[in-house]
Amino acid sequence: MNNARWPWLLAALAGYALVSVLCIGHGASLTTGLFGAGSDPSQFVWFFSWFPWAIAHHHSLFFTHLMWQPLGVPLLWVSSVPLVSLLLMPLTHLLGPVVVYNLLILAAPVASALCAYALCLAVCRNGAAALLGGYVFGFSSYEMAADLATPNLSLTFLLPCLALLVWRRAAGQSGRKATVPLATLMLVAQFFISIEVFATTLFFGFLSWLLAYALLVATRPRLRAMLGDAALACVLTFLLLSPFLVEMARHLHYVNLPAIWPYYFVADLANFIIPTRLTLPGGNLAWPVSKHFPGILQEQGTYIGLPLLFILLGFARARRGEKPARFLLALWLLFGLASLGPRLWAGGRFIGILLPWSAFLHLPFISQGLPVRFALFVSLASALILALWVADARNPKLRLAAGLLACLALLPAPHAWMPLPVSKFFAPHEVQAQLGANARLLVLPFGPNGASTYWQAENHFGFSETGGYLGFPPAAMQHFKAVGALFGHYQGADFVAELKNLCLATRTQYIVAGPGTSAALWRVLAALGWPARQVDDVTIFTVPDTKHG
Repeated sequence: MNNARWPWLLAALAGYALVSVLCIGHGASLTTGLFGAGSDPSQFVWFFSWFPWAIAHHHSLFFTHLMWQPLGVPLLWVSSVPLVSLLLMPLTHLLGPVVVYNLLILAAPVASALCAYALCLAVCRNGAAALLGGYVFGFSSYEMAADLATPNLSLTFLLPCLALLVWRRAAGQSGRKATVPLATLMLVAQFFISIEVFATTLFFGFLSWLLAYALLVATRPRLRAMLGDAALACVLTFLLLSPFLVEMARHLHYVNLPAIWPYYFVADLANFIIPTRLTLPGGNLAWPVSKHFPGILQEQGTYIGLPLLFILLGFARARRGEKPARFLLALWLLFGLASLGPRLWAGGRFIGILLPWSAFLHLPFISQGLPVRFALFVSLASALILALWVADARNPKLRLAAGLLACLALLPAPHAWMPLPVSKFFAPHEVQAQLGANARLLVLPFGPNGASTYWQAENHFGFSETGGYLGFPPAAMQHFKAVGALFGHYQGADFVAELKNLCLATRTQYIVAGPGTSAALWRVLAALGWPARQVDDVTIFTVPDTKHG
């Protein structure tokens, strides 16, 4: 690296790390709590615990019967982040999965911002502009939404790395011999971090190539050569991944996601300029509007803010005659339009206007993606446009000030964090001492409504669960009405009978009502009429005729 670039790199690392520590960490303990809210953080504690445990106990890394017994869970179909889990095993052994999860939440935006900084620096050749561009990507509202509790979606550093590789190839700075192996390595790594991001990167990468071929006529010979590179890299990638893809195909029947998701988890048009509570400036003031946006806070990450929007418009006006600039703006529009999903939402209202993404809802795999997550690509295009606009030699001080204002408008609000859901009964070896080895439990609160996933990891996997939470229930379990009722946190008139049916059909031995079990569920448990006993901080209900099964 050029020695003149080292100060900017160190400034980028220090600045991004400072923002992460102050805005995400804000003094929270790394050992006594988890960043985020809900049950998603417990998933990743489970994953970081699972891979070392599975290796030590000679279990399959990618399938477990400990969740959703007796069916089991194919871990390639859930957010298991195997690459991260395996690479961080020494740190997990040293510090524990809770600290590793929290450190990863802090590190993810820093890594993403640094890689985006490298891309912006290569494109605009201006350290200050690249520094701001890296921030816009690494601390985008998409990144902050994903980083609430899903590091598989916030570890996005490979996307700008792939973009940099493509840019260097297009600029003639690298050849096929370097590009293809590096692209293959990055794609394989992305697959083992997030299959969803892997799939959408390939899909939007191809659409980007088509757009470039249409707009950048003079570069078509080079684009055809790059298509050959991409095809070769994809062939090598799928060859390397073939054993895992075959394993996924064997368990394709496991997946049955709600058909409404691609319609509901979409960007609200107003969210581009109206912040949610993820953003410090104006987030609380805008709450009366943003609380009506579709989806949940963790899936509302398209905010760019008015300063950045004006920069995009200024860039479009100043460079409207330049084909590369028009291509970059067209990319931004493509990604932004796709993130709106198949039907338009605006201001928290379902408008229902048919949008282009509706044409892609019948494609395999890509149709299951949540459109709002395409904001990841919007944020990268925004970062590049901002960097190029700030790097323009005209009015440099004014442009730098405007760029800083755009970054300040994206300043993250302090991340939520929650105390560890500690339970004495689920301490290591305690369940085994009370109920025997490999007991089959239905733990309440159920699934995403409780901490059973965390408790199983904390217990060192000494029992299996009828249920648990590693994502949406398996397709084969969805026909049990009690599963939907427990997962959705509601009880119908026949719920007692349905719960009995679930326990008997799955040969569950015990229902364990842990801390946080609702009064409504306590009434159901009392109506079962099954033997019950209090142990530590839980109540154990013995399911008749199965305890010795």
